[in-house]
Amino acid sequence: MRVVLAALAAVLVMTGCSAPEPVAQEPRSAPDVLPNGYMSPAVHSPPVAPCPDPGRSLNPAGLTRAQTPTVNRIRNEDKRLMVGLSQTAPLFSRRDLATGEHTGFEVDIVRRIAQELFGEPLSTSDPRLRLVTMPTGSRLFALDTAKNRAVRERRPELREVPVVDLVIADVSITCERVETYGLRYSAPYLTANTGLMVRRGDEGVRSPDDLGGREVCSGAQTTNSDQMIEIRDRQRAEGKPAVIPVAVSDTSECLMLLQRGLVDAIYTDILILEGFRQQDPTAVLLDYRSPSAGEVGIAISDEDQDLIRFVNGVLDRMRADGSLAALNAKWFGSVPNREPIPASRYVDP
Repeated sequence: MRVVLAALAAVLVMTGCSAPEPVAQEPRSAPDVLPNGYMSPAVHSPPVAPCPDPGRSLNPAGLTRAQTPTVNRIRNEDKRLMVGLSQTAPLFSRRDLATGEHTGFEVDIVRRIAQELFGEPLSTSDPRLRLVTMPTGSRLFALDTAKNRAVRERRPELREVPVVDLVIADVSITCERVETYGLRYSAPYLTANTGLMVRRGDEGVRSPDDLGGREVCSGAQTTNSDQMIEIRDRQRAEGKPAVIPVAVSDTSECLMLLQRGLVDAIYTDILILEGFRQQDPTAVLLDYRSPSAGEVGIAISDEDQDLIRFVNGVLDRMRADGSLAALNAKWFGSVPNREPIPASRYVDP
């Protein structure tokens, strides 16, 4: 028996020694998967002629003597307010994946508007308040305007964009958007200033001039993307290494690209960047600020003038009772040297 076991052991040893060498595998790398709508270099929005101050809105005092067809339709026929917003912008509006609840500065403003519209506080799950997620690049096509209806006829893919009553998604007030989408803004409720975010270890960057030859991400069809293209053009004119502007459909995708090393910086509103910083401690919000600040308003169809006046009345009451300032401090209190809340301005008495 011992002889048999010894023989078997010898066979096993010989078999192990004679095993073939493993074949070396060629190194492989997974291809970079880029988000839908990724564009490098980014494309500038079509220029339009300057317009009078687009932040001057319609006076809510006119609501008492004007008809209110849109407000009545929402309140009595539709029995719901349709609102386009983001669900991926921390601090502004974000959907909790565990509870399904939306939270954020802009969500709280919408809840106040809905409360005054329907006469009682509403949760974000109340069927009378429908919050519709909007990608950054296509959010303003959701408004029911003559210009948007014409574009939807020419571009079938836009017919899938839901129609909403208003869009509140950190929308900068510009003439270009008034002209392009046929919208009108509420009085401004926030001042926006653009900043830069990089990965930890890249803090040597101080401004876009330190990012020559590197990719900088912004949301498509935003003022931030247009500004970055203008910075690139200036750098070229000055003979400096120029940045490479990158655009994505939703600004939140910039953070994913930064984390994966596919872009070198994010250029967008510092309040959005602060939300990214809280979400990812390895992302660094730099001290850089754009030379000029802009204003943010709620975008509404220019055909719904009574709704514009109604919303402005709510915002004015929030200014007067201090709740707008309190919400600003609640959500953005960690951001030093925040810009003040802009005053309302109206085109009519």
